Amino acid sequence: MLAAILVCAASAAAQFEESITVTVVGTLKAGVVVIGAETTGTTITAKGITWELDFAKNAELADAAKKFDGKQVTVTGTLERKRGVEVKERWIVTVASLK
Repeated sequence: MLAAILVCAASAAAQFEESITVTVVGTLKAGVVVIGAETTGTTITAKGITWELDFAKNAELADAAKKFDGKQVTVTGTLERKRGVEVKERWIVTVASLK
């Protein structure tokens, strides 16, 4: 019985990939350019912290972001860290929703 529970628990753990889901309310900036082109081109800044926004090839969300340039928005998505060459550590939110 205990062995069956342990196998089920291990199987359930293997089904889930680690992730971080965030909601950020801050100022959106579109058209961002940096050295080495290490940017998604869009950022959100809240409480002095800036994250890049990735629209995962969702043209509708990317177009909406351009309209919100310089405005306060709410973004939800998954957060990940990527290493770069010029920018050593990049924090990127893959956007699921934009309001």
